[in-house]
Amino acid sequence: MSSLSIPSLDEAFNALYRTEIAVSGRSKFEDSYHDRNLSILSLLIGLYSFVFFFNISMSIELANEITTLDRLVYSFGSSIFAALAIWVLCLALLKLTITRTTSAAILGIFSAFISAFLVEMALEILLLEMRWDIVWSNRVLLSIGPDLTLAMTSELIPTENWRFWPFIIISMIILGAFYGTTEIKNSRFILGFAVVSLAFIAFATNPEYANYDTEHIRLRLVIISILSLISFILSRWYTNRSEEYQVNRFKRILIILTVSNFFLIIFMMDPPEFIQSIAASLSPIPFIGPLVDPLSQPGVPSTKWGGLFVNFIVATAGCVLGFGLGVLFAFGRQSNLPVVKWPTVAFIEIFRSGPLICWLYFALFMLGDVADPLFSDPEDFSNILRMMAIFSLFGGVYIAEVIRGGLQSVDSGQKEAAVALGLSPIQTKQYVELPNAIRTTLPSIVSVFIGLWKDTTLLYIIGVLDFLKIASTLSQTDFNFMGYYLEPLYFAAIVFWIPAFYISRISMRVERNLGLVKEGGAERA
Repeated sequence: MSSLSIPSLDEAFNALYRTEIAVSGRSKFEDSYHDRNLSILSLLIGLYSFVFFFNISMSIELANEITTLDRLVYSFGSSIFAALAIWVLCLALLKLTITRTTSAAILGIFSAFISAFLVEMALEILLLEMRWDIVWSNRVLLSIGPDLTLAMTSELIPTENWRFWPFIIISMIILGAFYGTTEIKNSRFILGFAVVSLAFIAFATNPEYANYDTEHIRLRLVIISILSLISFILSRWYTNRSEEYQVNRFKRILIILTVSNFFLIIFMMDPPEFIQSIAASLSPIPFIGPLVDPLSQPGVPSTKWGGLFVNFIVATAGCVLGFGLGVLFAFGRQSNLPVVKWPTVAFIEIFRSGPLICWLYFALFMLGDVADPLFSDPEDFSNILRMMAIFSLFGGVYIAEVIRGGLQSVDSGQKEAAVALGLSPIQTKQYVELPNAIRTTLPSIVSVFIGLWKDTTLLYIIGVLDFLKIASTLSQTDFNFMGYYLEPLYFAAIVFWIPAFYISRISMRVERNLGLVKEGGAERA
């Protein structure tokens, strides 16, 4: 047993040394017996500092409306960062890193204390000073807008929220399957997924100020999370036992399902007449009928959509449809046919040169006249559909220029090899030029996607009841929360930041899988 414990202890100290060098620089007593003792002493002082600051924070008298959980989170968060600052200071003074690597030690001390100050200030504002009851009581309103919320809380209006659940279930299953095809460790995914799922379930099903059946929603969310984990396990099992071309084919199927799921939510919410007629004709068929029967009935018109759902739909339309249009525009701009090239160039330059807010106003007041021949009733072309069209075109022209830069960087030898293999011009573009262009321009494409997601906040300016519009007016709709206008805005900032950060992390993972972070990674394209 002793022979097994010694290497693990050495590994722990090696990890501690690497961390110390990263935050404070190199010790003057490096590779000596005293260095390890000084590391232990610094660590003990840091732990004692954490206990000291935690006890002080928990003993401070606060207002009665501050919950025990808020006080605990504030005390733990502020104390641990204060203890880290004390630990870094002890390393610099006791191990004399400030004399050997002065700049690293000073930068580490400065960063640690600034971080402790900012974290303590942020936690104090978020947990002790602000009143988040306004967010708890308006969770549904912020998510789906006033019309769907009224239908859910009123006995006179039939609720239509069941239309969201097929999309949520399929999305979570696809998400688990996608992660199963990656190189992420099973334990890391399961732990991270469990933490995120529990946090979301706790937020969505907190009974405080809830105007819906939280127990029923909690059961559904737990089942969906379990289905996502099962999807991850099955996908990982298939990936580990399949050839690379089979895994790539499976990924293509998942991408197609993801795009199809986007159109599914639109058709589920407001099925067009031709979809209703097709679904009605398939309803008598066993097994298929119950699945398509919801599409045979009129749904919720887009004029009644609202909240975060609108931001999601518009941003997804800009990413999904915009990417498809961007590919067409990029190849169209490089076409040798003047009848294709010059109209494409004119459209890209005109649309890209105008601010997005101007195009949104154009869509609001003039796009209906342009699209009038396509709609028998002008009211069918609602503001939400107009915004989806503009975001798709706006995202398309930017993605087109990004992909065009990638197409120009494709080696001519690969094109010549494709011609020598007998590939047609379309096959060459599909299997050689486009994959290489996307691979090299992936960071820029993701930046466009993140920009489109953040640009959906402009819907607020033209009066669409999106997430930011509702959040900015919450304090005016309830006399119990008059004057509490900052809390919803801070919550909106957090909500918009989380998907943008998540997309950027996914992009970095894809780049690593494609070998973009290493030299000589082109063979993975």
